[in-house]
Amino acid sequence: MIQIFCIYLLLCLTHSTHNHHILPQEAYIWQKKWNNSLKPAIEQTMPFITGWRFLAGESEPDGQVIYPSIEFNILQQSHLPLTAVYRFDRLRPLPSVDEVLTLIQQSPAYQTHHIHHIELDLDWPTSKLPIYIQLLRSLKTKLPQDVQLNITMIPDWMRSPVFPELTEQIPYPVLQVHSVDNPQTGLFNDEAALAYIRKMDHLTHHPFYIALPTYGLKIQATPSGTIYAIEGENDFKTGHSGQELYSDPQQVRNLINKLQQNTPTNLKGIVWFRLPIVSDQRNWSHDTWMAMIRHQPLKGQIIVQEIPDSNNPGAIKIMLFNQGNIALPLPPMVPLRCHIADGLFPYQLSLNNQGKYMLNLIKQVAPLNTHQERVIGWMRCD
Repeated sequence: MIQIFCIYLLLCLTHSTHNHHILPQEAYIWQKKWNNSLKPAIEQTMPFITGWRFLAGESEPDGQVIYPSIEFNILQQSHLPLTAVYRFDRLRPLPSVDEVLTLIQQSPAYQTHHIHHIELDLDWPTSKLPIYIQLLRSLKTKLPQDVQLNITMIPDWMRSPVFPELTEQIPYPVLQVHSVDNPQTGLFNDEAALAYIRKMDHLTHHPFYIALPTYGLKIQATPSGTIYAIEGENDFKTGHSGQELYSDPQQVRNLINKLQQNTPTNLKGIVWFRLPIVSDQRNWSHDTWMAMIRHQPLKGQIIVQEIPDSNNPGAIKIMLFNQGNIALPLPPMVPLRCHIADGLFPYQLSLNNQGKYMLNLIKQVAPLNTHQERVIGWMRCD
């Protein structure tokens, strides 16, 4: 009886250990121009990250090739595994083997620093995956044997009958479970992402990573939903028009919790896209990022503050302030205690059913980030 109980206990412990699995975390560094904000972000994140993947070269829609100004000494001082990522913009024609080879071999990461862990980021059409398989096979024969070649994958590829064959070409693919393809569903949905991950686990026998989002975007689309402009890290170029999409930290946390409670057999880890830095306007704040990667509680709270306007005696500025550690959408309405008032975009003055004055949100813009404030209107209580 004691022997049976011991075996049962051992099975329970084994099962419990497997199910509550802390997944390794890597991060993408995606800047084309490295600035002063990157070094502190890398140093603060280092203790919690198991590897860096950095943009090492990109072929743009017009055929121009960009090699980012990478400070390799900062990366190498971290003593973490490095992966050089080479990207072909989705708007340019599909590259040939020689074009891919040239982009890799002429990069400082490959030529000077001999970083031989390589990842390709190509948004290949699902219908043409057989050609991609041929490209990868050919590429492997032309690169030295010590090069480890990986690729990012998109969920749509799993519809292809050749998908299992594609996964056979590379040791550790990265499944990207965030996308801007459907503005209605946003950048990321935790339930859809979980379904993709389970499907990937079922279709491949290889270990794989998943790429999770930290970023936001502003898109402009036609009435039918076709996207024709995307703004990322840059400030607004288009004024008030366009739609803001962002990755909700709470949804991302929900997914991680589910994956850690019941880790898919082949899931090897998470790669975050992208490392947040101070100058990156459309990304999580440092607070949110640290809480996320350290598995600390996420909490958000927007408070309304009334501040006397020093430039306008008697006037009071209405200000929103985010006290928490996650960005939050702006509140739909803010009650006012005075009748002489007005709103500032994206709020306007309105009356509710009870005849009370309030500021009403007319358009959901970018969320209010942590420790960020925003003036949304003013009032006078004469």
